[in-house]
Amino acid sequence: MSIPLHIWPHALRIWLAAVIALYVAFWLQLGGASSAAVTVAILAQPTRGAAIAKAGNRIAATFLGATMSIIIAGLFPGERVGMLAAFTLWLCACVFVASYFRGYRAYAAVLSGYTVAIITVANIDAPQNVFTAMTNRVAAITIGIICVTLVNDLFGSPSIWRGFDRRISAIWQDVREYARAIAIGGAEDPQKTAMFLARISGLGDEVDSIAHETADGFHRAAGGRIAMLALIEIVRQVRMLSFRLPGDPLGKIIADQCLDAADGKSADAVTFLASLRETELSRPEISIAAIGQIQQAVRYVESVRQFEDGLSSLRGGSKPSRDIQLSHRREFFFALQNTIRVGIAVSAGALFLTLAGWPASATALTVTAVLCALSTTMPSPSKFAVAVTIAFALAMISACIVRFCFLTETQDFSRLAIGIAPILIFGCLLSVSPKTAGLGGIINVIFLDLLTPSNPQNFNSVEFFSECMFVAFALGVVLIASQLAWPVSEFDRQRAVVNATKKTFAASVTGGTRVSLPSLSIMLASRLSDYLAAGASIGRIRPLVLRGLLAANDLAFAAAAAYNHLEQSEYAVTLLSNHVTLRRALQSGNSLRLYAGARSAIRQMRKHHAQPQQGYLDMATDLWSTGLLLENGKGQLRHFSAPDFFVRKGQRT
Repeated sequence: MSIPLHIWPHALRIWLAAVIALYVAFWLQLGGASSAAVTVAILAQPTRGAAIAKAGNRIAATFLGATMSIIIAGLFPGERVGMLAAFTLWLCACVFVASYFRGYRAYAAVLSGYTVAIITVANIDAPQNVFTAMTNRVAAITIGIICVTLVNDLFGSPSIWRGFDRRISAIWQDVREYARAIAIGGAEDPQKTAMFLARISGLGDEVDSIAHETADGFHRAAGGRIAMLALIEIVRQVRMLSFRLPGDPLGKIIADQCLDAADGKSADAVTFLASLRETELSRPEISIAAIGQIQQAVRYVESVRQFEDGLSSLRGGSKPSRDIQLSHRREFFFALQNTIRVGIAVSAGALFLTLAGWPASATALTVTAVLCALSTTMPSPSKFAVAVTIAFALAMISACIVRFCFLTETQDFSRLAIGIAPILIFGCLLSVSPKTAGLGGIINVIFLDLLTPSNPQNFNSVEFFSECMFVAFALGVVLIASQLAWPVSEFDRQRAVVNATKKTFAASVTGGTRVSLPSLSIMLASRLSDYLAAGASIGRIRPLVLRGLLAANDLAFAAAAAYNHLEQSEYAVTLLSNHVTLRRALQSGNSLRLYAGARSAIRQMRKHHAQPQQGYLDMATDLWSTGLLLENGKGQLRHFSAPDFFVRKGQRT
């Protein structure tokens, strides 16, 4: 495995930040000074923006958890049962909230939960120490955050937006080649389409971190979000492009204009398509298929221009033309599943430790709560438990060697700094490979936690091995809970995606969608990403299900867009009389009625010389797109239809 040169400076920065954090914590004589170094290990991100984003969430979650610790300790002073019950409920509530988010937001939610364990549960027999433990922990974490931020700034930690730029540009190049292949008559590949959407939605956590790293980071992040949304729309329009009739001369002309726009000639393409649209609108007989195709091409070109605008803002830090927010919501099924699993695991662990009567049961329960909570933020809790087990074995051996072989001769701080260097650098170097990136971070955190650097250093071997036993016990609880307490299988994840798609599909075609179109677009792409990720883990992605998901997502978005234009038709009073008729056409699933509704909108526009025309054209295009999607996807949509939605046979007009 070759190690890129930029990883070595990253590893050295993390080691230096950990050493400085420990020195400052020792100088201030903080209790639990090792928490400062552990914070540095937790924030060991290769880019500045990611480290700052995680640091911000960590400090906010720590303050929230510390506040809750004081409240719980005050409500149940000396009451073991009440305190443990309150802590378990709080942890479950935090896990439930975390299950609706991704990335650092999810981490912050569970951190606010298990911080109560570290501060309050660990001092359950000495509630008078809760306030002192709280102040020491907040101070140590603050020191760790300041140290890692200053070291990254002083020694040039790379910016995250540059890597994001490279990745989204690479996706754009692949999408452009795919569009070119379809434009010359190639067949649409559902799996490739889904992979594009998954790759785009996978940039969501990364683009959020961009806002934290520079003064113009908010503009760069906004540009990145616009570029992501535009790229998803481009993929959707490429899929619509594949539905054109073979040998259709208009379709060939439109495809050529789309390719020209992708090659940097978007201004010329817009002018040509506008002229072509005016020609079609001036004809005595309306061809809604022609108008629809032209409008879809216009949307494709506009999406290309939005992508270019977003990319320009990302690179230059200028304010983009608009801003959007990405949806981070996940499914209620997973939130409930994670909450129940953690509640069972922590309650069972607390009961066992109480019956066992171990002297340090509170410490064991704290470690159990931490690992159980963190496992819910991972794609697979069982795999996380296995990874932590491997990391624990390596970290335990390393901590034992450093603590009892290297540090026993002297209490010199420089010797401590040298002793922890190989382990921290090795853990950072593991981040080279995506397969071991998480493992390296876990090794560093557990190593520093087991080593527990202090002043003076403690060499009590019994205490060290007791702590190792507590971690092993907690790992056993997590492993058992992930397998027995309502385990999350990859089939469950795929099933949840399908069920959520059905609900969104049903809500969209009946006008019940309550999210914005950008949020809906990102949400649908994220679900496809979840389905592919779950299928890749078990090596099973069903092509028919994937086609059905794509068809349902396309139709859900088209129907939601049509309803959105119907509800915003104040500018077109003459169209309001047809509002109910068009809504019934959408709910019927009859492509002929949808085409008729689209044609009616164009006629009303021509009859009353409506200005501006864009609202009518958008409405007609959405109705026509819905009908076209019904015709091309009726075979796949049977399994995703709402009970009152029937895909009926229609024909192109």
